[in-house]
Amino acid sequence: MSSSEVRIDVKLFNVAGALTGNVQRDDIEPSFDVNVKLEEIDRSTTEAAFNFAIAMNTKPSIVRFDVNGIVRVFGESKAVDKLLETDPETKVPYLLKKIYQQIFVSIFLLSGIMNAPHPPPDLLFLSVKNEAGKTEENPETEE
Repeated sequence: MSSSEVRIDVKLFNVAGALTGNVQRDDIEPSFDVNVKLEEIDRSTTEAAFNFAIAMNTKPSIVRFDVNGIVRVFGESKAVDKLLETDPETKVPYLLKKIYQQIFVSIFLLSGIMNAPHPPPDLLFLSVKNEAGKTEENPETEE
């Protein structure tokens, strides 16, 4: 999909971070759990709007990030539908990838201010691949 087919505007309502534990060692590389909510709130023939909320927690418990806002997608209905399709490799909707790309800098800056670990730029894709990998690598074949 070319960028000329669709335009995406992300408006953040809330970007928050909270330290959740006392583990602040440089030798610990935490993993991030991600919970995402994406809800369509309006659609016309040339525009769609979605509320989104993303919560990220570290393991071990060090920091939690919460981000929410609205994303407006401008383009033909067919282009919007393409954005809502799931990437077969990562199992993540293309729209969610675009949202994360735009909000990553805000989370990265907040983590620096808090002196907390930041999520990787490809966090959503890694999380899904890891979960899928566990399922595929450990199929339940016991009888």
